[in-house]
Amino acid sequence: MERQLDSLISGFEDGTISRRQLLAALTAMTLTPTAQSAGFVGKSLNHVTLTVSDLDRSREFYEAVLGTSVVSTQSNGVNLGLCDSFLGIYNIDDNPRIHHFCVGLDNFGVDEAADQLRDMGITPYVREDKPEVYFEDPDGITVQFEHKDYRG
Repeated sequence: MERQLDSLISGFEDGTISRRQLLAALTAMTLTPTAQSAGFVGKSLNHVTLTVSDLDRSREFYEAVLGTSVVSTQSNGVNLGLCDSFLGIYNIDDNPRIHHFCVGLDNFGVDEAADQLRDMGITPYVREDKPEVYFEDPDGITVQFEHKDYRG
């Protein structure tokens, strides 16, 4: 699986695959038997969060292009509804990029997910202000686990 992730990220970075293709492939990977044998069964690609340089410009762009609207806000960004998922647009730093992606799980519990990740040798980050768990893949890409119905 590590080789697959490396290949996907390299393909995205060198422009041979699009952001849409990257996200579709990552979603498919969460549904493989390898992911299931780890104890987590991804039910959806819940959301992708982008770091943008100009929040208002990006919000207006995605609203116009995707015909979406704001479903929730946080102090430094907005979440735009996309059917059962959303696109997070945040002013996090001056480096526009994909900040993280979130996999939706059935029966998600922060403490249980964090403990299971620790059992797998993965160090989770659990936010103190919200029940969210994050971790990094082998290449340092941030992954979030949340309940499949999470909307920001």
